[in-house]
Amino acid sequence: MKALNVTLISGLALLVIGCSTSEPTVNTTKQIVTLENGKQYSVPTGSSYTKAPVTDKHIQRYTEFGVKECKNGDITWEMYSVADAINVVMRSGTKEGGLTIYEKAAKEGTIGCASPLSN
Repeated sequence: MKALNVTLISGLALLVIGCSTSEPTVNTTKQIVTLENGKQYSVPTGSSYTKAPVTDKHIQRYTEFGVKECKNGDITWEMYSVADAINVVMRSGTKEGGLTIYEKAAKEGTIGCASPLSN
């Protein structure tokens, strides 16, 4: 019983320390250029991105999240940390929390849209 209490207290202490320290900031200024559907797009290094251009439905959804710069012909991108967080929510069998993750990501600039570099 004493060992269980020590383990629980240690785990709680680690949780408090982990949650109280500041997270490393995500740098979206480093970019890579990708060729999709015959067009070049510049997306942040360390992000996943769509292969097909966004539709009006995607634009509306991203606007609801807080991403304002999406337009027809763009592709969407999200930092791997956002994709990982969404995957955890989806694997849990619920979609609750996914919207919050995307809204937070939009505020932090860790999701967005990329326009073709030339038309």
